[in-house]
Amino acid sequence: MSLTIDSQQHENDVVVIAVSGEITFENSDQFRDKIDQLCEQGRYRIIIDLAGLQYMSSAGMGVLVHGLKKARAKDGDVRLINLSDKMRRVFLITQFTHHFMVLPNLEEALKSFATTDESSR
Repeated sequence: MSLTIDSQQHENDVVVIAVSGEITFENSDQFRDKIDQLCEQGRYRIIIDLAGLQYMSSAGMGVLVHGLKKARAKDGDVRLINLSDKMRRVFLITQFTHHFMVLPNLEEALKSFATTDESSR
């Protein structure tokens, strides 16, 4: 199975990256490149939608950490939405849930960035 990555701009300078298929060692650079491209454009508020994700290797997990570090270095953040039960278990086991804000859907993730704006005023 291949990897498909789509991005869409939302309000409050938030970008949603929808990932479908499989993230493996062989194609994880595509995912990293997309995150790097957004950061180079000054987009540090990123929501990653994993609803279409079938599989993610440790290389994909590494890309998530890479993106999180880049975003937070510029006072941004990476939020994750629509994790499958299997991915949620992996995130709990690896303790990724201690580092990433995991939300159930896009609406909640967008609200979480809006709340961040209000608290910084």
